Amino acid sequence: MDDHFKIFQNINQSVEQLLTNKHNSSEIKQSAISLNKSVQPCLEELKQSAARLKMLLQSSLNDLDHAEDVWYSKQKIATIATDEIWKKLDNLRNNHFKIRFLGSQCKREVIQKAQASWKEVLERIQRKWFRNTGEQQQKIIGKDNKNIFLQEIRTVVSYQSQELIQIIKKSLNTMYQEITNLHLENIFQYISFLDKKSKNEARIKINLMLNEIQASFSSLIVHSSCKSRSLLEFEHPFRAACRYLLNHNCNDIDWNQFALFKKEVYTKIIEIVNTVMDDRVNFAIKSIGQTIAFYTDFLERQYRYQQETPQQREAEKAWIDQQRKQLKQVYTSIEAILDPTNGSLSVS
Repeated sequence: MDDHFKIFQNINQSVEQLLTNKHNSSEIKQSAISLNKSVQPCLEELKQSAARLKMLLQSSLNDLDHAEDVWYSKQKIATIATDEIWKKLDNLRNNHFKIRFLGSQCKREVIQKAQASWKEVLERIQRKWFRNTGEQQQKIIGKDNKNIFLQEIRTVVSYQSQELIQIIKKSLNTMYQEITNLHLENIFQYISFLDKKSKNEARIKINLMLNEIQASFSSLIVHSSCKSRSLLEFEHPFRAACRYLLNHNCNDIDWNQFALFKKEVYTKIIEIVNTVMDDRVNFAIKSIGQTIAFYTDFLERQYRYQQETPQQREAEKAWIDQQRKQLKQVYTSIEAILDPTNGSLSVS
């Protein structure tokens, strides 16, 4: 491309010399002027092509920079002591199952505590409003009594909803402490040995993972899945259970309606706890699995790098240097075309 550019430059210089020579005929001068005009688009096309090629070539040079960065990182990774990595890996593998077991245990305990708390409150309401009269449970008769009863139910539901959330949070704090004790952030000291591109990608991924763990165990709604959010972000999660007590066509509430309400409450407790806890446990297990995968891959890389001979490493570095040398020759040629001070031709 540079040779072609020089040819057009020479033509331009020749035209200028011809035009300044008073001995040349007007006919040849007119031909020279026409030639000069026709050469200008060729020069412009070369410049534009050179600019596009420069951009593409920069990408190739960046690839070689990355290849060299990987080459240097391989030497660092090959010399790292592995005892500490294996220790961390074994600890994570053991706790991978422990966290799952702890999650199941915490779910059972939360459900038991929540249902026991609800049972105590509902039995108190039952004794107050549904006393036995002969062989049948008493009905709540009349609009006034029904409104007083429903207001009491609303107060209880609101309070018990918050009570359930506190029970869940306390259990999640226990789990989060176990996860914190794993020190997943220690992975950063090994990420630092990677090449720049892999290092940046890994740091972003791990930071996101650690922030998500913290956020998901500290908030039940903001960082929840859609299903968890839909269960908790209403005024209270037991609104659906209350529909069994709301019969607008009747001012009475009988025992069967209250029994259905109680059943729905216990079912909803199980659903909420399972969903919220499973969201967190599954994410924690996934995060531990990702950390295990990183350490495993790191050790596999190290083993491969340690098998490389000095001759192989030298050959790889020589290949990278040779490719860069050739590309820089092309780059220099392109710069010669794009530099406006290169030659006397100015594109009009």
